[in-house]
Amino acid sequence: MIRRGKRIAAALLSLAMIYPIEGLAGPYEDGDVAFRKKNYEVALQLWRPAASAGHAGAQFGIATLYYGGLGVVIDYDEAFEWCTKAADQGLPPAQYMLAAMYRDGRGVVPDPATAASLFRKAAERDVQGAQYSIGLMYLTGEGIAVNYDEAYYWLSLAASGSDKEHAQLRSTASYLRDQAAAKLSEQQITATRKRIADRKAPASR
Repeated sequence: MIRRGKRIAAALLSLAMIYPIEGLAGPYEDGDVAFRKKNYEVALQLWRPAASAGHAGAQFGIATLYYGGLGVVIDYDEAFEWCTKAADQGLPPAQYMLAAMYRDGRGVVPDPATAASLFRKAAERDVQGAQYSIGLMYLTGEGIAVNYDEAYYWLSLAASGSDKEHAQLRSTASYLRDQAAAKLSEQQITATRKRIADRKAPASR
């Protein structure tokens, strides 16, 4: 199941590529419409000037195209360059994609520690795939020390929600969360559940 979990972690980027970026208009928005209609060449044309001018959403959009080979030949070096620019501006889905590139060695030398740091940044901003990925890293000790408390915490967050797009993620996260729980005492589980409740509390007010 751990191996399956890693396959799911690698496949989650397709969801990051359609991450909604609100409050942005003009050429970026037009490019986003073209992207969703699978007019990838048009999206690239619309996004490139904005990306060159420093627009994080457009930079991430271009990274997405090159990473997925959408309307262009797959080019991980190009994807890494644009994704880094967007991630440096704090865009959560770009941090998530960049983390995956560091984890998988696409466009950059593999660096699990940097991947973990970026996954955590995106996870803190509620990117569900990043929550899953950092939880899996804590569970398996990939790039960071094994920490079942942290694994339980992040996998619990990844397992929450109800949207159809993340159904498989939630199912696998729930299973892996239970694997982490088996390594914890009841006291540890209670403390981590309180941490989760405290995190979610502001959203419910």
